[in-house]
Amino acid sequence: MNWERVEGNWKDFQGKVLQQWSKLTNDDLNKVKGRRDALSGKLQQRYHIAREAAEQQIEDWMLAVAERTESDRKAESVQALYGHWFECILDVQRQSIELMSERMRKAMELPARFAECRNPADIAKIQTVFASTMLSDYFEAGREMLSVLTAAKQNSEPDRRGTAGEQVQRRKGNGGRR
Repeated sequence: MNWERVEGNWKDFQGKVLQQWSKLTNDDLNKVKGRRDALSGKLQQRYHIAREAAEQQIEDWMLAVAERTESDRKAESVQALYGHWFECILDVQRQSIELMSERMRKAMELPARFAECRNPADIAKIQTVFASTMLSDYFEAGREMLSVLTAAKQNSEPDRRGTAGEQVQRRKGNGGRR
């Protein structure tokens, strides 16, 4: 992260600056206005440290903020991916409940339909239609659920490749060692 980003978004960074250097005041930060040299001067004044020490603290703080920002970005990416998966799982669960509710409704209609039967052939016909409809319903619901899960998997593919690419870059940076 470079200082231009801090300076350009000074209002966003003021809270982080106060977390790091609690002896600074809001008035101090308003006077700094995102200027690095002004922040260094305020650190020297409030903490009674040398210019070099103030500059080193600013540099260390920037590295820490950059790492947190990067980890926050990655966490948001993972959260979005899991959020999408969660939505898909909820959709599959909803479809499963609808399927089971419909099958239970149809199963509860059977005794009334059996009571209307005049001979064993009528009962066999009702059972055959019931079993055929049940299989058809299960296959159709399974196909719909599978398409939801397949779409979720395909939506996660670019993220997974990106993660693998990052792993390759890290390994190259370590000379291929793990």
